[in-house]
Amino acid sequence: MILRFSPSPEFSACSTKRFERDERHVTRLYGKSVLILMMDGELNFYEDGVPLTLTAGEYYIQRQGLFQEGIPNAKPPIYFYVEFLGTYSEDAERGVPLRGRYEKKHILPILEQFEYLFKNHEANPFLLNSYMNRIFSELWVGNARCDEQMQTARLIRNDLDARYAETVSVEELGYRFGYTADHVTRVFKKRYGITPHQYQIKLRMEHARWLLENTNLGVERVADAVGYRDFSVFYRAYRKAFSVSPRQGKQKHDG
Repeated sequence: MILRFSPSPEFSACSTKRFERDERHVTRLYGKSVLILMMDGELNFYEDGVPLTLTAGEYYIQRQGLFQEGIPNAKPPIYFYVEFLGTYSEDAERGVPLRGRYEKKHILPILEQFEYLFKNHEANPFLLNSYMNRIFSELWVGNARCDEQMQTARLIRNDLDARYAETVSVEELGYRFGYTADHVTRVFKKRYGITPHQYQIKLRMEHARWLLENTNLGVERVADAVGYRDFSVFYRAYRKAFSVSPRQGKQKHDG
């Protein structure tokens, strides 16, 4: 999925957002898209039930019309956001990927002037749109500059995101993308700081917590839903992730 260049995105608003320690990302079904450029900390939220974590140096485009739900942040985030209306496609030849990394030295000077013009009402809509499109252009160019390893790591992560409830081995990932298992582990850890296996467990645990807190499913059903056939393995993983058992997490929510 990419943000298309044509028709051109339509700018709405922009600002820097700094979270307080216990503040969460807003819960909403929003009618506009939002570009998030992470400056510091960590932003956690669900998008249509899928857990997402953004860290410093990453960008993410939230598409309009998706349900977003905030969850606690271990490290209060700081990010710059741009609200806009955009058009998306699965098969367009060129556009901006919805997630990636950006180069601060190219982006920050644009953001500073962009925010100043918007907040001080010193620019017309055409000029504001031009600043937004300069940002999207830099994101597109930056992604084009990514080396093969970065692209491979991103493809692996996208595959794990789509199949988090399946048992996916690094050998299978290597076969799928044409690399050895060791190479898959190495490039993924270099890019994200954890192994593919650790990343998949993190996805499963975040989704399991969401199911326990937001549905009537019992703990055994939740374990099965996130890919665990052996409840004891699920129990240990959940307790390691959140320092409580799945049943304690469920009871705390049910009150």
